[in-house]
Amino acid sequence: MSKIVLVLDDDHENLEIMTSVLRSKGYEVIGCDNGAEGFRLLLKHKPDLAVVDLKMPGMSGLEFCRRLRRTPEVAQTPVLVVSGLLDDRDKPDAYWAAGLGADDYLAKPFDPLALLSRAEYLLRKGRYVSDAVEAKEAGGGSSKASPDAAPRSKPGLSPSDVVRVFVESWNTGDFGAEYDTMGEEMLGGLTRTEYIQRREQSRADDRGRTASQRVLDTAENISHHVAKVMCLREDMVSGTPRTKEETYVLKQTAAGWKIVSVRSKPLPFAIE
Repeated sequence: MSKIVLVLDDDHENLEIMTSVLRSKGYEVIGCDNGAEGFRLLLKHKPDLAVVDLKMPGMSGLEFCRRLRRTPEVAQTPVLVVSGLLDDRDKPDAYWAAGLGADDYLAKPFDPLALLSRAEYLLRKGRYVSDAVEAKEAGGGSSKASPDAAPRSKPGLSPSDVVRVFVESWNTGDFGAEYDTMGEEMLGGLTRTEYIQRREQSRADDRGRTASQRVLDTAENISHHVAKVMCLREDMVSGTPRTKEETYVLKQTAAGWKIVSVRSKPLPFAIE
């Protein structure tokens, strides 16, 4: 039986895009442009996932999330908030998700592949069990080290080097190294194992369209225990180079420099 996804957005164009993207993966999608009607549909259909905009007539996305969590029969429904209202990109998505009582947050405008990846993750999350949990349930007798016990970064890397690892880990699928570059602010409580599984699913969903991600140039500014790295990167997607300017903020920890926020700005041209 296909998973049921409830999508709420008062922008009909966005609603159509999200509905089409999710249906392309075989999900049964119920679309609605009104928060109050959306909550009625939530109670009626009890979907496997709710994708919710914040600004809607009838009932706001915030009130929708609050009522959902207070209603026992749907309280455990995963919620992905997709909105353009929260435009402070110095804050990671996990920050907004926690404040809204949602499971994840995706800023508009969004990449359809990002929407699919996050929806897939939330729908599969219930089946993820970390090695640490498995060992605990087995009595803790295993001598195999959990991936979560692995070192999270190399303290000797400069902030620019950390950003390069973060961007280019996609090329080899070394998502453990990618995880190690990030601070708790970016991880939203995910264990190392859960994060790797999520990113591997995202790479599988991409189906080779993103051939490579590379850093073209960086400039860093370090003040005390905080660094800002300006990064020019190029992603090769379906044979077309896509160039972005990104700003990374990192903090210095005992385990090395960790990324705590990222802001991205697409450029309308490729770098020769």
